[in-house]
Order: sequence, then structure tokens, then C-alpha cells
Amino acid sequence: KSWRGGRERALPLPRACSWKMGTTRQEANPNKSAKAIAEKKAHKQYLWDQRKKATSGKDFLFKYGLPLIGAVVACGCVFSGYTMVRGMVPTIALDNPDQLKKVFFGGDPWLLHCMNVNTTMSPFFEKAAKKASVDGIVKYGVIDCAGKLPSNKTFFQRFKTPAVNFTKTPVAYLFANGAGPDKVPDKIFGDAKKLSAWAEKHSKPKVQELSWSSSFSKFCLHRDACVMLHSKAKYVPVDWIKDVMGSHRGVPFVSINRKLHKTSFDDKVKAPRKEDVPRLAVLQRGAKKDDGKSAYTLTPYRGEWAKSDVGAFLKELITKGVTTKDSVVLEDDPWYDNPPKGYMDKKTKESADQNKKYREERRRQQQQQQPWQQQQQQQPGGEGRRRRSGCPAWREQQRQNQQQQQHQQQQQQQQQ
Repeated sequence: KSWRGGRERALPLPRACSWKMGTTRQEANPNKSAKAIAEKKAHKQYLWDQRKKATSGKDFLFKYGLPLIGAVVACGCVFSGYTMVRGMVPTIALDNPDQLKKVFFGGDPWLLHCMNVNTTMSPFFEKAAKKASVDGIVKYGVIDCAGKLPSNKTFFQRFKTPAVNFTKTPVAYLFANGAGPDKVPDKIFGDAKKLSAWAEKHSKPKVQELSWSSSFSKFCLHRDACVMLHSKAKYVPVDWIKDVMGSHRGVPFVSINRKLHKTSFDDKVKAPRKEDVPRLAVLQRGAKKDDGKSAYTLTPYRGEWAKSDVGAFLKELITKGVTTKDSVVLEDDPWYDNPPKGYMDKKTKESADQNKKYREERRRQQQQQQPWQQQQQQQPGGEGRRRRSGCPAWREQQRQNQQQQQHQQQQQQQQQ
């Protein structure tokens, strides 16, 4: 008993009392025996072997299967990406005239890569095409530049460009706004970003300034329609005109400086009064006449110089083909700076007609005076009248008489 805190308390028996006499603590516990420990180790090893056997397939899959699957997936992605890019780049068929006309002369920007069965697509061209499919306006395509077009000419022969061996050097050409082809520089072709930026920059519509008659033939006479901007000086395009040009990419826009150049239809298109407000007119080519030449129609614009008004006018005239009351069919072939031989403008023609009438009237009067002159010569004293009239034949006769008298005087002097 313990007397702690003033209370009686029973003490617990010592632990040694519960052990068997003559044995240790480890020997007294059957789970701590060497045999039990050995059995536990053997059981743990068995469980570990079973677990390892069950997870060996997973370990092999994680160790070798996942990299193999990743490689297969990567190859599939690369192949599918190439297939997608290659599918986004169409092949322009040489035996399809409608498609060729749309690509070459439709006005939409196209970047064509010269390819055939012996060549492959440039990787830079593929990257540029993939980028343009997301945020670009230029269309990418491939064409066999060495093949025969419907005109039995090659691409180089048709557009009169130097032939290039594209099987060794990658070559591409840009068609935009009805003009071209423009060859892509070699230094640009080696970089996808520069190639895409170059194509976007050069595909923007612009106003072509006419300086030669050959340019007028190229952009107006040989096209179905062209929009002419007659300016008082060198024309500087306004910002909104580019949006209007973007809606009519297949129609060339040209500027004509009226101070430096003249045309056959200057009398039908008034000269501009302000430098920043040009006179707009549309020249359209029609069907061929009996002599084999094309007929041309000129339509001047009489409205306000504003984006909405000009856009509506061009849409009605060019897109829908609706003519206005101001449309005039030109009688003669239009020309630029160089009029044809024998051509006279309105004022010159009026002056020539007046001169012709004057000459005819003068000739008629002379014919009426000839009988009266003959009658006067036959009458006595007609020689004097003839002399006073200053007739060239009388003067010639007098000159001959003087020469004869001088010759006779010289002979007499020699005889003396």
C-alpha cells in the first residue's frame, strides 16, 4: 500500500512477475522468435515477387511502350500536318482553261510554286502557305511551269519570262490584281516569314500611272474594263480608294496626268478642276466589229467624289453590267499620246473643213474668170492688160527676149 496524498492506494504488480521464470523478454514473445521472423520475411518476399510479376508488364509498357507510342503519334502528326498543308495547296491543272483564267487574270492574289513529278515542295513555301491559311489573303498553289498550256505554250513562253530550271532551284511567281507574274526573289524564298510578308505586300492593289502608249494598251485596251482617273497633276490616291480597288481586283485602276498626256476621248471626259479630285471614267471593251476590231464604250462618272458613291457606280457598271445615260460608244479606236496617221481632233477637223471649203470656192471663182481673161487677150491691147496682170508666162517670155538680145549684142562686138 502507498500512502500518497493521505489516501490508501494499491501498487501494481511488477511486470517481471508476468514473465516465465528463467526466460528473456524476446523469448517470451512468440512473434519475436527467429522462426517467426524468418517466416515473415519469406512471406514478404513472396508477396513482393507476386507484385513484381504482376507489374512487370506495366513497367515494360511505361519503359518502352510509351516512347514507342509517342514516336508513332508524332509521326502521325507530322504526316497529317504535311497532308493538311499539302491539301491546302491546290495544284493548278494545265488542261483547265477556266481555272487558269481565274488564277492568271481573275485579280485574286495567287502565289504559284513551280513543281512537277521530279520536284518536291519547298519547306519554306509550306510554312508560308500554312500561315496564310490562318491570317493571310494570298492563295498558294503549285503549277507545272514546264508543261504545255491550252495555247500549246509553256508558262515561261506564255508570259515571256526567262525560263528557270526549277528542278534545282525553287521558283515561285505572284499573280495579283490582274498583273504579273512577279518572280519571288531568291533571297526571300529561303525564309517563310519573309516570303509571306513579301507576298502580302506586293498583292495590295495600287493605281498604275500611265506614261506610255504601251501601258495604256496593256492595262486598258487588252482588258475587258479599266478605271481611269484623270488628274490635274500627278495623282495621289486617297485612303478609301484602296478599299474600292479591293472590291474590284480584276479591274486595273490607272491614272492619267492631263497636263502631260492626251487621249482620243479628252473631249468626253472633262479636265479636273482640283488636284485632289480626279475625273473618273470607265473604258469597257465590247464585241468585235465587222472589221475584226473591238468596240469600246466610255462611261464618265458624274457623281460625288465619295467612297459609297464611287463604289456603287462601279458595282452597277462593272459587276452588274448596267450602262448609264452617259455611256458613249467610241467611233474610232482609242489612243494615248500617239494619234494614228491622218487623225485630227475636233478643232483641227473643223479648221481643215473650213480651209477645204475656202479652196473649193476659190477654185470655182477662178474657173468663172478664165473665159473673161481669154477674151481680153484676144482683143487689141490685150498684151498691155496681160502685162499689167503680172502673168507668169508673160514674164518668162520677157526674160527670154532679153537673153536673146544680150546674146546678139555679144556676137556683134566679137565680129567688130
